[in-house]
Amino acid sequence: MADAPTASAVAVATEIRRRCPGIGKAKLHKLLYYVQGYHLAWEGEAAFSDDIEAWELGPVVASLWRAEKHGVQRRPEPLRESVRNIITNVLCRLGDETGADLITATHAEDPWSDATRGGTVIANQLITHRSLADYFCIESPDLQRMRDDLNAVCDDSPFEPDPPGALDTLLAEIGKR
Repeated sequence: MADAPTASAVAVATEIRRRCPGIGKAKLHKLLYYVQGYHLAWEGEAAFSDDIEAWELGPVVASLWRAEKHGVQRRPEPLRESVRNIITNVLCRLGDETGADLITATHAEDPWSDATRGGTVIANQLITHRSLADYFCIESPDLQRMRDDLNAVCDDSPFEPDPPGALDTLLAEIGKR
């Protein structure tokens, strides 16, 4: 499955719905946006082949929205491991957010804002892969702070493994407590 071709949004949406039964449409489409953005940034390729558009209530996978509105059923394809991993990451970070929270968040982000010229042109504008990749590649201040903290305590001394039996000694000491 690692070599599976780029899937459709139907396959990604099916997996999100499997993990989040009863998820609303608005929330689903915002999570699809985040999956696509992070996959583009981290893997250098799309998680799914469908386009994302900037609608009034934020990013929407228009082909999926329209197909479901008209009752069109498509069979989902297998997902690559990288896509499943990104879905897990997105759901861990954003799965507890409401659809309304995600609408507000996506409106404040560059891909939606750029596509709609700051919210002034909302006519199902395409959110490009380049826009998503550029935005999701930006390091968050939290990540930069963690990186700085790690660099502050790291030194360049060579790694020296513990002598044989050191782990057994440590476990014995812990067991005595």
